[in-house]
Amino acid sequence: MLLEEEISKSDFKEHRVRIEAERAKLKNTIDVISQRQNLVKADFEVALQLATELNFLYDKANFDEKRLLCETVIRQLNIKNGTIVNMELNSPFALIATRAESSGAVLNGGRYWI
Repeated sequence: MLLEEEISKSDFKEHRVRIEAERAKLKNTIDVISQRQNLVKADFEVALQLATELNFLYDKANFDEKRLLCETVIRQLNIKNGTIVNMELNSPFALIATRAESSGAVLNGGRYWI
């Protein structure tokens, strides 16, 4: 457009500055997403390993470690008359539980969880 004299040189420079700023912002956004994606993947892998060993870890844990395991896996637990009526899992355990075909340890907290 500049070569064909459809816009002035100052307008061209202004548009180019805006485009370069937008490009830099998008590159920064992509970099942040890429870094976050690696962190999410690492968190998921740790959670998956924890979920597969939940019964063993809970069985071998002392009281404080059992409490930490519960707080790590469970976001909210609703109990009525001594029975669990609803349980909300932390991320990514909720995703793991929905994908597990029969993960009693994750879905029900294993045989040790009330």
